[in-house]
Parts: sequence; structure tokens; C-alpha cells
Amino acid sequence: MNNKFNLTICIILFLFSLGTYPALSKEKKVFTIGWDPWMPYQHIDKHGRLAGLDVELLQAIFREMGCKLHYKEVPWKQLLPAVKRGKISLAAGASKAVERMEYAYFSDAYRAESVVLFVRKGETHKINQLSDIINNNMKIGIIKGYYYGKKFETLISRKEFRDHVQIVSGDGINIKKTLNKRIYGFLCDKYAGISAINKAGRYNQFEIHPNPINVSDIHVMFSKKACSSMDVNRFNAALKKLKKNGTLKQIIHKYFQ
Repeated sequence: MNNKFNLTICIILFLFSLGTYPALSKEKKVFTIGWDPWMPYQHIDKHGRLAGLDVELLQAIFREMGCKLHYKEVPWKQLLPAVKRGKISLAAGASKAVERMEYAYFSDAYRAESVVLFVRKGETHKINQLSDIINNNMKIGIIKGYYYGKKFETLISRKEFRDHVQIVSGDGINIKKTLNKRIYGFLCDKYAGISAINKAGRYNQFEIHPNPINVSDIHVMFSKKACSSMDVNRFNAALKKLKKNGTLKQIIHKYFQ
């Protein structure tokens, strides 16, 4: 018995020295995160590299966790089903919604989002609140699969409002439809909308309605089939540390000075 015990100890010590014993493995855990081009949060820069606010924020947080991120480009309308099935581990830039909580854990908020209504310049006075589009026979554009807040969810549950909403696949389409007067305006994250309009060279032709549609916290979604609650706890601990030491604030300031 003693010889067997001694042999076992020797084998364990040998594996420790090689760094191959699971308990001492230095292999970093890798999370697959889906992303969809959406400036200024995630995009390919002029050097052909993935860049953007969310990219920098998450890289800092997962580096603090001692983990790695593997990025996979997936259209947003396909990303959420992929997270649900566990094919993708993470989705960033997500608002917390009840139906999503059935298949994903949500991290603490890592930034905030403001959803606003972009309209043609000089036309913000035409409505006071979003529901006014019904009586004014106006239409607005949204993107399929995006979440615009509880107020909007309540409105679109009503058929009389839903009949005035057009669903498209991207901000570029909404920009063109607004300028062609096919819709009154479109809903979008404030900074994503500004980036899209700037890219189209049309910024001087748009205004932001003074009444925001939704202001909410933004989270990372962790697939329940690919991740554990422990992963979320580790993320939240790293997030809290980087908020406290000012790292996240410095990154955000680079984009929204």
C-alpha cells in the first residue's frame, strides 16, 4: 500500500512540474462571442482589425478575468437563437428582457444606452411623444430583433400603433426611407444612429427628437447552455474592479468625450 501511495504522489508531482495536471493548468478559458457590425460599438477598422467601444470594454474585463474571447461575426437576428442553442457563448450590447432570461444569464450593466428618435431636420416639433404618430398618420422604422425598451414594447403590442411601424434589416435602410419621406423617422441607439448617419454623409439632414424613447442599462448575455452562473460571477467581479479603478470610464471617454 505504501509503495502504491508513494508512486501516486510521484506521478502527481511529475504532472504538476509539467503544468499538465488539470488543477494547475494555465490554459485560459475561451468564450465565443458573437458580434454584428454596429458602430461605434463593434466594427472593422481601417487596419482590418475588430474595434469599437464594446470590443475594448469586454477585452479589458475578460483580460481581468484571465480569460480569452473568440469573436465570431453573426447577424443580430441569428445571434440570439445561437446563444439560446449554446452555439455562441456570449452576446454583448444586450438589454435585459424577460424572454431572453429563459435561455441566458445577464451580467451586471457595463454601460448605458439611450434609444432616440431620428427625424428629418426641422421636424422634431411634429409630435410630442411616440404614440402621436397614430393620429398624425406617420410611420417610423425599427430593426428586426432589436429591443427598444418597455415603453415601446407596450406601444407595439397595440395594433393601431403597430400598423405605423415598419421593420427593416439595418439603419442604412431607415436613413434612406426617412430622407425619402417614406417614414417620419427611425428609432436607434443614440451613438449608433449618429455613426450610421455620419457614414452615410447625411448628418446635417437629421435631428434627434428631444424626448428619448428609452434609457437603460446594457449587459452581456451568457448562454445557459454554454456558460455557468460562476462565469457570470467572475465577470461581475472583474467589471466591479475595473469600474472602481476607472479603467472602464477611461475607455468610454475615448468614444464619448
